[in-house]
Amino acid sequence: MALLSTGCDPKIVRMKAWMWSENHKSMDFHGKIVDQDNHPVEGVSVTAGVGTYEGPTHSGGQKYYTVSDAEGRFSFTGIHGAGCGYLLEKNRYEFNQRQSFASRPKDYVPDPNKPAILSIWKLHGAEPMLRTQIEAGLACDGTPRRFDPLTGHRDAGNLVVVLTRNPINIDRGKPFDWTLTLGISGGGLIETSDIYPYEAPAGGYQSSIVISMPANTKRWTPQINRSYYIFDGKNYGRITIDIMADYQPPPTHFEVASYMNPSGSRNLEFDQAKQIHP
Repeated sequence: MALLSTGCDPKIVRMKAWMWSENHKSMDFHGKIVDQDNHPVEGVSVTAGVGTYEGPTHSGGQKYYTVSDAEGRFSFTGIHGAGCGYLLEKNRYEFNQRQSFASRPKDYVPDPNKPAILSIWKLHGAEPMLRTQIEAGLACDGTPRRFDPLTGHRDAGNLVVVLTRNPINIDRGKPFDWTLTLGISGGGLIETSDIYPYEAPAGGYQSSIVISMPANTKRWTPQINRSYYIFDGKNYGRITIDIMADYQPPPTHFEVASYMNPSGSRNLEFDQAKQIHP
């Protein structure tokens, strides 16, 4: 009642109290930086971007800086805010902010003896690579179609794609059974979600991969976008495939984006200045 009598809106008062509480949360953090071989990385410039609430429609914040030590460790203590994200920078290294701990988790418990691990990729140096983009129609009756990730050519190459849809002619908007098979003749594929897809594995490739999407699947979808390392028997690379399986009438839509190293090296670091045009 006292708030009302002085003209203060209780909702505004509660909002300000909530923002004050959020802005005064401890953002202490202890991290350790390692490279792709799990070696600690010294001398990484670390920026902590701390966010704050300044009002119901806008925010603010402040940046703090430190450098990793010989063990790859760094810490921020005595800082406060509503949230925090980290940027790691060092010459000839690359940092991806999509990884765990690139933003401070809400349930994070700071412990200098148990630092959060952040990875950074040590670049070996980009090599000349072929980059291609293929868009094509894909039959829905199990008829295979070939693509060449090296040249971008359709109806040629050793990437074999087969889509089977049941029924072939669908009622768009209703789930249906469909299966996509990807194969590499003389080589294979490995599905990947790596945040640093810059080096193809030496082994473990499957000659074909089957993606099955029955109509009764709980999270059924007519569209998928997935990434794979590939080996064609001679060259290593990575591809991303994108399919919309519900085009009606057939054919449906299929895309392949590829990065291939024609030297036989497993290095997939790409530099547009060194791109080879097929």
